[in-house]
Amino acid sequence: MMRTQKPLMAVFILTLLWAVAGWSQTIALWLFDEQPDIYPSTTLSDWSGNDYPMVLGPGGRIVAGKFGNALEPVEQAEHELAKQRLLQTYEDLSEGAHFGYSTLPTPEGRTVPPMSWMNANFCALMTSGENHLRKEVRFVPVTQSKLNLGAFDWSVEFWYLPVLDTPTEGVVFEIGQGPRGENDRVTRLLLNADRKSFTLQNAPGSMELHIPSNARALKAGNNRWCHLAFVYSVADRQLSHYVNGQKQTASAECLIQSLQPGEEDYFSLGRDGYWQRPLPGKVDELRFSLGRVYTRNFTPPASFAPNSAPAGLKAGPPLLFSGDKKGVVPLESRKYLFIDDAIIDKMENIAFVVNPPRVEECVIDSIEGQFRKHLSVIEDEEGVIRLYHGGPNDWLEVHTSRDGIHWETPHLVQPYKSRRNYVVTEPTAMGNVFIDPNAPPEARWKFISDFDRRGIFLYSSPDGWSFKRYKTAILPFRSGSQSNSFYDEQRQVYVTLNRSDLGATPSGKSSRMFVFSETKEIDKPWPFKPISLAASLEIDERVPLRKPLPHYLDNGPLTPSGFGVEYPILFAHDATIDPLATDIYVPKAMKYPWALDTYIAFPQVYFHYEDDGPISRQILYHPDRRLGSGTIETQVSVSRDGLNWKRYPRPAYVGIGKYGNRDLQQIYMAHGMVRRGTEIWQYFFGETRFHSSWQKDGEYIRAIYRTVQQLDRFVSADAPYDHEALIITRPMTFTGERLILNIDTDAAGYAQVGFLDEKGEPIEGFAVDDCVYINGDFFDKEVEWISNIAAFGGFEGKSEEEIFAEAGKLTFTRDVSPLQGRTLRLVFRLRGAKLYAMQFAEK
Repeated sequence: MMRTQKPLMAVFILTLLWAVAGWSQTIALWLFDEQPDIYPSTTLSDWSGNDYPMVLGPGGRIVAGKFGNALEPVEQAEHELAKQRLLQTYEDLSEGAHFGYSTLPTPEGRTVPPMSWMNANFCALMTSGENHLRKEVRFVPVTQSKLNLGAFDWSVEFWYLPVLDTPTEGVVFEIGQGPRGENDRVTRLLLNADRKSFTLQNAPGSMELHIPSNARALKAGNNRWCHLAFVYSVADRQLSHYVNGQKQTASAECLIQSLQPGEEDYFSLGRDGYWQRPLPGKVDELRFSLGRVYTRNFTPPASFAPNSAPAGLKAGPPLLFSGDKKGVVPLESRKYLFIDDAIIDKMENIAFVVNPPRVEECVIDSIEGQFRKHLSVIEDEEGVIRLYHGGPNDWLEVHTSRDGIHWETPHLVQPYKSRRNYVVTEPTAMGNVFIDPNAPPEARWKFISDFDRRGIFLYSSPDGWSFKRYKTAILPFRSGSQSNSFYDEQRQVYVTLNRSDLGATPSGKSSRMFVFSETKEIDKPWPFKPISLAASLEIDERVPLRKPLPHYLDNGPLTPSGFGVEYPILFAHDATIDPLATDIYVPKAMKYPWALDTYIAFPQVYFHYEDDGPISRQILYHPDRRLGSGTIETQVSVSRDGLNWKRYPRPAYVGIGKYGNRDLQQIYMAHGMVRRGTEIWQYFFGETRFHSSWQKDGEYIRAIYRTVQQLDRFVSADAPYDHEALIITRPMTFTGERLILNIDTDAAGYAQVGFLDEKGEPIEGFAVDDCVYINGDFFDKEVEWISNIAAFGGFEGKSEEEIFAEAGKLTFTRDVSPLQGRTLRLVFRLRGAKLYAMQFAEK
């Protein structure tokens, strides 16, 4: 008997708790914590599990709020300039109807013209209508959701700050069956002009419900946020209203009915369906709930936003080469890679040369089905190599390998399109996975990517096998290619590079370039500052930009734009080295893991056939040739601070051409690398068809290949074979007992190294002439000097036995510790040699 009473008692207690405290389930929760002053058409994220996004319109702004930021239904003044610019830029706007450039005629039988940038003065909106526009945010059909308030228990709550005391009513929200503006089939909550009551209008219930409220809380000027809640009980036919947790005078009984499903339904926040009657204040943390959240007076809730304490940032040594080339370099025991002349004061007959990797084998062959070419490679703590890429529906997949050659597909989720190796089961495959050294264990693995064409979002995971999305975009733009992200411990910032299509070729077509963003708080929206139309036009004078300007107009009022030029441009077409109409597809930029002060990128350079150049070039794009829009190779760029980059275009790091029996036309290097001893493994995606290929049938191969680079040998300071070369460094200090070189002279080359003192004079016993020849291929060659070379009498007139006997009196040293702490220079004498790196180290 007792066994049956316990479950019954549990049900009774649970029912009692629901009755007292109210049972509820969140339908939608908009925090409005996007960056202040984001552009119209930017996504406003829903933090519920239902994912009901809206977009911001020209009739609204993100401003400072009660918790973080808030939404205010005020017009963006800059948008008026944008509309004028559209009219000045395009003689014929009809071709831009898909993007809202033109005002379309009102269809027969309608009274409201279709939406365009000329009339889209909404504050925040989701809609199933306006299908003449580009719509890529995937709005929910509102009348088929529980946002369609009706004959069930529900709650609506938000924080409100009165701003204006205008003698007009203002719309909190309007849910319409649609078409917008063509009928009165709406459910609408109004703040009345008396500022002491609300009205709920519900067309299906033929009802206008007067809701008394707190006049003091709703009056502008007191600069105090108030919490407003509206709770409906269908059983009692009663809508209860609370202000700051206190129940207000009861309204009349009412039976609220849901709207019938509508093909053009909509949800408008802060304004009505005509974009009129703006709410005269700010709204923060708007939540719709199924059920009664509150049944009696209560303490207003704290923020619903996730609470994340700022992480302590792992700090590396400061950068040595981020400024000018003045002063003494405190090199100490840092490894220095000869990727550029950062440490060099003088050089003769030296050239910096790219050293392409050795292509080993095809590791994943004949790829079929959906498979994104933007790969991400990382090694985990157990030595397992993981390769991440996009699969069907842009879900993120992973493959694993112990030896880097043979790959497996782990079973992580239920099968979908014959695959089970998904780590993210939503459309987001445009980033790279990295390990965050600052994060708690449950969020150490990070992934930053475009999500569903809405913006750049952050994902976290404890182990890299299943990621969870932070639901507010960290950057308010969509990206057309893979984002490249990492933590920079020397600058103590998180970095991401994202594609902007705002650059223009001479013909006015898009020229891809990559812009740079950084933050110290990865799990909050990253810093953003809008750029004015005037500033955009000024930049256009220096860097040709594509129409339209401002760039947020590009995709229309209901789809977010791509990146513009709000952030610094780090990778782009360089007219001093690049052929016409080439651009950067993805830079694959990263901080080099095995040397400080070293950043490396592998930009994919796209050579376009169409639209630009002479006919002899553009003819390659003709469909009859069955090629495509161009070819893509991988080059190398280097940097000392991650901000200022130098690109070496030739030789290509990995170029197109024959790989086995395949002729690859596109090469996409993976982001990331794996070290095994003195080898660095990199992977690339190659395909036999051209970009945007005209060839739709016949053999088509896509595959992944492994390459092997030697440790630290991406770029070298090369001395010619036919005469000597010289390098003299800047003044430096060091710590350590040995000078170790990564160098290759092959058989017939050599190198010598010496020290110069503060006056530029050779140091006896450590002069370049004292250095024992370096001859061979070494990763860790300890430099050696003859300490008493002056005691050697020379070769003239002596037999071999006499020479060896005298040489036996020579003393040698590799110990440079006596020179520690002094300000010195190094001098290198080289011939037929490649100098890759140097480091002062302990014995």
